[in-house]
Amino acid sequence: MKKIVTTIGLFFCFGCGVSSQSYTISDVTKPEIITIHKRKSQGNIYGIKIVGKGYIDGEAVIHLILNGKEYQTKNLSGNITFQWGGDWYSDSAEIRYAPVNVKNGNIVLRYNFRDL
Repeated sequence: MKKIVTTIGLFFCFGCGVSSQSYTISDVTKPEIITIHKRKSQGNIYGIKIVGKGYIDGEAVIHLILNGKEYQTKNLSGNITFQWGGDWYSDSAEIRYAPVNVKNGNIVLRYNFRDL
């Protein structure tokens, strides 16, 4: 299942003067491909920050994809807190979530594209 994510709200700031966007994985028991995008009002992108939080009963893996390949990976189980970030020169990013043996839970991704 592939989902395209649009701006869905302002939640908190990463210290850069721009509020983050947020995406909630709808069913943590099923694999999901998520495409996140910069805000329409943003200029040229030079960086990205993604923070994941939540809890899952089981195990899963989540990948940040760059040029069709796994760029950053995080194994997930129990209480979840992770952060990815760095240089990024695209207006969008793909995230792949793959549960291994998940019974229930919730995961929220907060993200921010940094622009010039």
